[in-house]
Amino acid sequence: MCVLLVCRLVDMFYWQAKLRGRQYDVDGPLFRFVIVRFLTAISLGVYSVLFFSSMDIVELAATIVIMSAMAGGSATILAANKALSLSYAAILLVPLSLMCLVSTEYYQNVFGVLGLIFVFVMFSSAKVSSQFVLDSIFIKNQHADLLDELEKKNAEIAASNVNLEEKVKRRTQEILTISRLDPLTKLFNRNAFSESLKSLIATAEKEQKPLALLFIDLDGFKGINDAHGHATGDDVLTSVAHRLYVQAQNHEYLCRWGGDEFLIALHHRTAIEAKEFATKLIHLLSQPIRVNTNSLQVGATVGIAMYPQHSTNERELIELADTAMYAQKQTAKSDVCIFNQQMRESILREQRLKDGLSHALENKEMFVTYQPVIDSQTGKVCFCEALLRWNLDGELISPEEFIPIAEQNGYIHSIGSWVLQQACKEATHWTFDSTVNLSVNVSVAQLMHNNMVGVVESVLKESQFPAENLHLEITESIFVEDIDLAIQKIKALQKLNIKVSVDDFGTGFSSLSLLQLIAADVVKIDKNFIATMDKGGEAIIQATQHMAKELGYSVVAEGVETKVQADALTSMGIQSLQGFYFSKPMPQEELVQWHQTYLQLHKTG
Repeated sequence: MCVLLVCRLVDMFYWQAKLRGRQYDVDGPLFRFVIVRFLTAISLGVYSVLFFSSMDIVELAATIVIMSAMAGGSATILAANKALSLSYAAILLVPLSLMCLVSTEYYQNVFGVLGLIFVFVMFSSAKVSSQFVLDSIFIKNQHADLLDELEKKNAEIAASNVNLEEKVKRRTQEILTISRLDPLTKLFNRNAFSESLKSLIATAEKEQKPLALLFIDLDGFKGINDAHGHATGDDVLTSVAHRLYVQAQNHEYLCRWGGDEFLIALHHRTAIEAKEFATKLIHLLSQPIRVNTNSLQVGATVGIAMYPQHSTNERELIELADTAMYAQKQTAKSDVCIFNQQMRESILREQRLKDGLSHALENKEMFVTYQPVIDSQTGKVCFCEALLRWNLDGELISPEEFIPIAEQNGYIHSIGSWVLQQACKEATHWTFDSTVNLSVNVSVAQLMHNNMVGVVESVLKESQFPAENLHLEITESIFVEDIDLAIQKIKALQKLNIKVSVDDFGTGFSSLSLLQLIAADVVKIDKNFIATMDKGGEAIIQATQHMAKELGYSVVAEGVETKVQADALTSMGIQSLQGFYFSKPMPQEELVQWHQTYLQLHKTG
């Protein structure tokens, strides 16, 4: 061992004096380094085996600890040579560990097991360390090569540095342009068009010239998407965008706003000129579009807002054009509508009602009225319909006006729950007998809501109102929604012993098969048929009565306003009548007084 140590010292001094810092053939020094280290490990291993039998527990423990420390150091110190790093710990410890394992002494067996475990751990550690060091050396040399290459290129870079700034500017401009375009149609996107429109408005203001903004919404595009897939839909949008691009005054005045919506700004155009342009545009867009083997067709509805007539702000101008487009769609698609003052007033009123609805219940502005329904044969009250009323700052707002707004803005659920709760609560104090039922209207949004059945159960439990005395009225429009879900909800309500009425029958989309499927208890004939009995309405009423009789439904005629109507309906066999001829809708207190007066008149009659 001492001889090996001397050899290592001589080799080290030789390397320090003759080779360090110089270029030399590494094979010889590396071979000597590896061989001497292997011999050192072998000598230590042989030493531990030769003197094993004479070692007491302290000497054995000290030997294993020292060799383990050397093995641990070798895992990192010798990591640059993978074979040496992986075998060094094994050569040191495996012989001694095996001697301990075959010994008859228990403590030596323990040392043997620990030694082999340590060898395994060191092997794994040495493997990781060796790979890491080798990778590091490789990367270091690779970086050195790259640095050399970089130095060679510096001259070339310096030579082309004059043009580099211009290239960067050009590339930056390309990126900026891409960020401003819609990826599908390559038209301006929202942000880019909004900036362009703002600039265009500033120019129009400076020149004192009008400006028209067209909001274009495609008609029938959703059907193409659903029937032919989104890839075909994208092709249609691309074709439409190209047609618009050809017609636009400037590509910066055109954008894809989103989905199947496009905007075009027309500089120096009056409202009349803008409408003529929009009409031609609708005709152009309605021409067939060839996609693969399909000939597809879309329409377009256009809303127009004018600067400065309607607004001087680009965002508001877009909103007003959108409003005009939406208003036109409500009337007739594939046509043009110019924004007007009536629409502005409608927007302001809708916003006022929307704001009012958010606090209507909290401010106690809403109340429930009741309109009796009369049995045509006995003249008695058979049930009362609960009707919601809203008093906003002294103005009585019609439900036909505020209910759609409540549905659109999510207020209908809290309002509907309150109406049901209030009606059931007040109905428990009626002076009618137990045969008189309560009818409450339920909107499509309410019925389709996840917790509708739970809300009804909770209200019935809290108010102690009998479920069998409750009617829930749904409109025929429910059948244009998810029919299966609607029927599922109705069935769940009927399981609670609640009766279901179909309101405004004859004005919507229901069919006999659907009515039969939901097994409605009551069908209410719309008041428009009552008002036009002498103009064909009577035939519809008689047909409804016959159908209801066959299916086992009760029939209620709404909107009875005269004795002539009441007598005619009674003669037709209509079971129940409702309308101003008998009573207007009234609060609970007035309902009690009305009932007492009605009973007296009925007895007298």
